[in-house]
Amino acid sequence: MSSERQVRRLLGTAVALCSLVALPALAAAENGPVVPPAAVATGPGPVTGELAHFGVFLDQHPFVEMRLRENTAILNNPAFLRNHPLVEQFLARHPGLAAEVAARPRWFVHRELARQAGAPLTREQLTEFDRWLDQRPGLEKQLLQHPGLLRQPEFVHNHPELHEYLKRHPGFDHSGEAKPERPLKSERRN
Repeated sequence: MSSERQVRRLLGTAVALCSLVALPALAAAENGPVVPPAAVATGPGPVTGELAHFGVFLDQHPFVEMRLRENTAILNNPAFLRNHPLVEQFLARHPGLAAEVAARPRWFVHRELARQAGAPLTREQLTEFDRWLDQRPGLEKQLLQHPGLLRQPEFVHNHPELHEYLKRHPGFDHSGEAKPERPLKSERRN
C-alpha cells in the first residue's frame, strides 16, 4: 500500500475516533445549556474527578440514585454493594470516590435540588442555599442523611423555614411537591 494511502487511512481513522469521542459533548450541547447543581460543591469549584464520573453513573442508574436519596449511608453498606454489583464494580474502579463524597457531603442534596428546580441553578444560588443551611444544623443533618426528603411535600411543609426559603428564591421549586423523575444531564466540568 502506498504511503499516501496509509496517511489517508490513518487520517480517516483519526477523524472517526474524534467524532466518537466528541459525540456525547455535541449531543449535550444540542440540548441546551445545563448547569446542574450537582456540578457545584459545598465549597468553591466544580465537581471533577471521581465524583463527576459518579454523577454520570447515577444518571444512567436512577434506581441506585433513588436508593441513595433515601439513605446516603448505604453507599458504605456491604450488603447493599453485594446486592448491587454495578455499584460495587464502579466503586472498585474509582477508589477515590468515597473520599470525594466525604469531602462534599452536600453533593447529594445539590443533585436533589437540581431535580426540584424549575430552572437551572447557578453556583451563586447554591452557595446562598448552603449559607442558609449552615444556620440550620438540624435540618442540614436530616437532608445530608436523606436528600430525598426534599421531594416530600409533607417534609417541606413541616419545615416552614425551608418552605419559605424555597418560595422566596426563584429557580427552586416553590410548591414543595415532588416533580416527576427526570435524569440529570451529564455533569459538566467548568
